[in-house]
Amino acid sequence: MLFLDDYERRARLVPGLLAILPLIVLFAVLGLRQIPAVSYAIGTLALAGAGPVLIAGAVRNFGRAVEQQLWDSWGGPPTIAWLRLDAPSDDEAQRQLWRRAVEAVSGVALPSLRAERRDKAKADNAIKLAIKRVRDRTRDKERFALLFNENRNYGYERNIYGLRWPARGIGLLSALALASYMMWLAPVIDRPQISAGNLFGLTACLLCLIGWFLLPSSKRVQDAANRYAHELLHAAVTLQDEAQAPDPTSTVP
Repeated sequence: MLFLDDYERRARLVPGLLAILPLIVLFAVLGLRQIPAVSYAIGTLALAGAGPVLIAGAVRNFGRAVEQQLWDSWGGPPTIAWLRLDAPSDDEAQRQLWRRAVEAVSGVALPSLRAERRDKAKADNAIKLAIKRVRDRTRDKERFALLFNENRNYGYERNIYGLRWPARGIGLLSALALASYMMWLAPVIDRPQISAGNLFGLTACLLCLIGWFLLPSSKRVQDAANRYAHELLHAAVTLQDEAQAPDPTSTVP
């Protein structure tokens, strides 16, 4: 945990732990942790702090793998799509306000309508650069706490969506392993076929499996992305207003 910051714990580690929860239940029910080799491996990873770091890294990769696909289906990241002139807008005045703020804060001139129509990729790259500079100006977690929270929520939803199929596979295999143990293996080793612990473990695995089918969705990721984009562009307006405000310490001659 010491190697992970607030963002990584919420956006990456939590989805990873939820994905492997059926395996944890399986190990507990079957008593696999009592095997010396398994116990030693788990203890080593925990002491080295490598377990959470490895989980967070793997989860990040799964999230990144689906991000571009999602952006393509939305017409681009909201932070870029909302600033394009060659796109419909529900509030043109708001878009112009955001564009002026992003230009002022980033120092990058956003492309005109003609430039967007002439070379969309080049225009998007200019907007992307401007957004990157705004993002660099808003990394203060205390000053832009709401923006940080929305960024973390977006990362969480994206990573949950990216993990959905591996997590479903883990849940299904864990449930099948427990069911197989209860039906065939338990009698062979003279252990109760159906016990409270076995039933609890099987129920937990099935609930995890159902949850991974019900909760992750591209709509949830898009909603989180939209909230983050709104907060980032609003932060640009705030920075612009602060830059234009008169210095209260200055004196009028």
